[in-house]
Amino acid sequence: MKTRQDLILATLKLLQADGGVGQNPPPENVEDIDGIIDGKLAELSQREIYGANDPQEFEDEIIEPLSTILANSVAPSYGQPRNDASKQAAENVLRQLKPSTYVRGSVLPVEYF
Repeated sequence: MKTRQDLILATLKLLQADGGVGQNPPPENVEDIDGIIDGKLAELSQREIYGANDPQEFEDEIIEPLSTILANSVAPSYGQPRNDASKQAAENVLRQLKPSTYVRGSVLPVEYF
């Protein structure tokens, strides 16, 4: 399992904004990506592409396509063009990885006490 932080770092790496080898990414970049994850997950769920059970943990195989989608969303903010072909390919991968038992609206947010 990968964490939300792993997803953020994978996204920043695609944007070449991860701070480089052995460096921590700038906090403002981490905040930028962290701020769009929940909205993008909600959008992907609404479009029946991917439904996250837990927005803090992700299966290993989900990280690459999800980080591609996130990076494409914010690419102009990092001086890069959007790549709709890579976004579409990543969405197709997520569709294929979706469990066959997934029913839209069946994923409930977990509240911890």
